[in-house]
Amino acid sequence: MSGSGSPKTATVRRVDLTRRRLLGVLLAATAVLTLGGYLLKAQCIGDYDAVRDRVLCSNDIQVLYLLRRLDEHVFPYLHGSLVGKQLTGGTLEYPILTGVFAWFAALFASDDGAYLQVTALLLAPFSLVTALLLGQMVRGRALIYALAPPLVWYSFHNWDLLVVAAVVAALHAFWRERWTWSAGWLAVGAGLKFWPALFVLPLLLHRLQARDRAGAGRVAAAFLAVSVAINGWFLVVNPAGWLAPYRFQAQRGADLTSNSIWFWGLPELSTAQLNRLVPVLLLLAAAVAVGWGSWRARREGAFPFVQVCGALLVAFMLTGKAHSPQYTLWLLPFFCLLRLRWGWWLGYFVLDALMYVGIFRWFFDLGQGRDFGLAKQAVILGVWGRAAALVLLFVVFLGSVPAWESRDLAREPVPA
Repeated sequence: MSGSGSPKTATVRRVDLTRRRLLGVLLAATAVLTLGGYLLKAQCIGDYDAVRDRVLCSNDIQVLYLLRRLDEHVFPYLHGSLVGKQLTGGTLEYPILTGVFAWFAALFASDDGAYLQVTALLLAPFSLVTALLLGQMVRGRALIYALAPPLVWYSFHNWDLLVVAAVVAALHAFWRERWTWSAGWLAVGAGLKFWPALFVLPLLLHRLQARDRAGAGRVAAAFLAVSVAINGWFLVVNPAGWLAPYRFQAQRGADLTSNSIWFWGLPELSTAQLNRLVPVLLLLAAAVAVGWGSWRARREGAFPFVQVCGALLVAFMLTGKAHSPQYTLWLLPFFCLLRLRWGWWLGYFVLDALMYVGIFRWFFDLGQGRDFGLAKQAVILGVWGRAAALVLLFVVFLGSVPAWESRDLAREPVPA
């Protein structure tokens, strides 16, 4: 019988202490970089337009506070719509939950600077939750998230910390083999930004490959039920307001601010042409990812859910009409959860930094009457380097293996 002083008990205590220390390091590192992100953007408080590009504090949060009239505190989507190309009534260009979060934060702000401060205070805990969940799944590899420079660039550039937390919660539920919870969290993610809805198909295929038709049915039902709970009231009360973000995105072209391959590579394509081309390319990429995943499932006995999700995400990022800088936050969990060589994520961080610094310094140069200089060269290198990296990551993700241990192994003590 093992006593309180037995070697086994001592080993368990050491392992538990190590895990607690690791989680403490993760949370501390995430908090420090998230604070750095706030300090970067806070430089724009006071005179946003005068300094935003020069000191790299540009952000959507302050811009949209005024542009979307969040200062009027109109509850979004119930009263607004898209009139021409202009969103009205507090409606944002994002799905319901992001708009409601943005409206809620605005209740406690009197100007765009205060709005940035309130939003940062409300968003920061979501980054800590993300780090905590990643740490539970992959332990030390979660430091890739906690120490990632994009946390400084983008934590408070937009509201993307929300969707990242929701998707990581879905992946965490998958790790715990709670498939319906995973589907529910994906529905929450889709209520924040559009792309998490792409992950429902791999989740369904994972259950079907395991010959769990009932489980697949529960996955579909959970996703639909949560989606209806989020969207149903808005859709019934004001269909035009609910549809406005989707119509807005359909009307959006690949312009100077899009940072996409379409603006830099094929600027002559019209918005209508892109609206036909982009879905086709995304569907083709999805077919390749799902087909490869099915082939691996036949060979290995399990559908590679996380790998296919990662591939679908990079396909969405690569083919989209717009590629906003903060999209890098979306990739961070997959750099942690998939076993990749360090050069992949480090190289992507370098290209991302080139893009972030380059794009805003180039905008500053344009405002000063300059165009082609080091900043624009950095943008060009960032756009095409990032695009090449995403193509390669599509392949690398599909061929990778998860970095997590099984949930049962994760609970067992490590031998002394």
